[in-house]
Amino acid sequence: MDVRTLLLGDWTPVIRDGIDLLRLAILGGAVVYGLTGRPGAAALLAGLGAVTLLARLIDLPRVYDLSLTGAMALQGFGETFGLYDQFVRFDDLVHVTLPMLTAPVVYIALARLDVVPDPKDETHLRHYVGIAVATAALGISIGALWEIFEWRSDVWFGTELSEGNDDTNGDLVRDTLGSLAGAALLVAWARFGWGSVRRIPGVNTHEEVSA
Repeated sequence: MDVRTLLLGDWTPVIRDGIDLLRLAILGGAVVYGLTGRPGAAALLAGLGAVTLLARLIDLPRVYDLSLTGAMALQGFGETFGLYDQFVRFDDLVHVTLPMLTAPVVYIALARLDVVPDPKDETHLRHYVGIAVATAALGISIGALWEIFEWRSDVWFGTELSEGNDDTNGDLVRDTLGSLAGAALLVAWARFGWGSVRRIPGVNTHEEVSA
């Protein structure tokens, strides 16, 4: 295996690259926690692992596939390893990076369903504004849904994710900042025509494939 293939992937049809290994680490963690009697941690990692499998299914560009999978690993293992308790600002980091990295992915998934314009299509200023607004709104919504999950997870699974009203409001502010950053990154991605599907190394830089 040459260095290019090692870094960019296409190792085998089953394990394509290092991103797949990270996906397996999240899912493997869910299994381990399930077997060792930590159902809350197992449920959290299983849910986040399922999100990464969906990202693989829709064949995201590598950058966004890595971003989403890394964000899910950061959230999942940060919680199960107790990093939120060990580092005061870890929660702030997660609530900025998670929507920043995941909101563009949700937009791309909707583009595949022809709900919103695909970033790979030729577009103009008003479309860029629409992409930014839709992406930011998606990220903020994801943040709000996560806060709801934290609230119910404490009851259903015995976790200790929610720390009160001030914490929730602060998290939503950071989610909004991250969502705006993610929207700006997706607009830049669209502006340079880098496409919305996973590319084979060295070919189809501007995809002609149907997403």
